[in-house]
Amino acid sequence: MSVTPPCPHCSTATEPIEAEGEEMWHCPACGRRTYGTGDPDDDVDLPPYSEVDEAGAVLLYYGDGTLDEEATAEYAPQEGPDDEDDQDEEEPAELGPAPAGWEAQVYEVRVKDLAAVLTGAWVWIYGDPGWRFCTSAEYDPDRGDTMVKLTYGDGEVVKEEPWPQARLVYAGPDSIPTATRPGPAQLVKR
Repeated sequence: MSVTPPCPHCSTATEPIEAEGEEMWHCPACGRRTYGTGDPDDDVDLPPYSEVDEAGAVLLYYGDGTLDEEATAEYAPQEGPDDEDDQDEEEPAELGPAPAGWEAQVYEVRVKDLAAVLTGAWVWIYGDPGWRFCTSAEYDPDRGDTMVKLTYGDGEVVKEEPWPQARLVYAGPDSIPTATRPGPAQLVKR
């Protein structure tokens, strides 16, 4: 006997959805997502996500479905047409063709799991502002480690708790993921 909660933004009846293994509610009228508890503060913990609009632009959203304008603007192309043309000419020589049918994916992992799989990949730890290229991760609880030591592409070394959730994308430093939930990573050139 579950009761369909109304949208906290426009009061329209919501629809149940599952995202990232969590049950939540989605408003078909305004796109807002909610846990349906009636307390808007609970919705702050909803995981962020991305969508691609009709024009092909990537839109980044807070977990509640509110557009994150600042993050979306950061992912907008920053180079002029001349720069893009130069990159396109160099790309085949540097990277070669992508394997047929292969597309980078966003995986959900625990921070501690990065030490077992990471040899250079994009990481987004919950609570961090966005994707960062990570060159190495070290964690060995048998050795007495209580924190995961992450080394980012800019040389910064950070120690993180082992249990928080994170996103992982196997891709080189020349492209950055724009997706925020498991599935296709939607890579764009840096």
